[in-house]
Amino acid sequence: MPQSRKRHGHKYQKPSDIPASQRTKGRIIWAILFAVFGAVLAFFGTDNYIVLVIAAIIAGFIGYSIGKNMEQAASE
Repeated sequence: MPQSRKRHGHKYQKPSDIPASQRTKGRIIWAILFAVFGAVLAFFGTDNYIVLVIAAIIAGFIGYSIGKNMEQAASE
């Protein structure tokens, strides 16, 4: 008998109410929004461009994680 017949099946996964393309856009929108606000705050706070870039990158990661958590909460 083939090995594939002995594999266990997948757990049931409830389909999401939000389409996948919209969920992905949510992550990107939050990341861009936070990155822009982080860059603006760093621009007014300091004259150093390195700090501006670092603040935008960190804020972008924070926005991405917030958007991802919101999408996971919405799919439950």
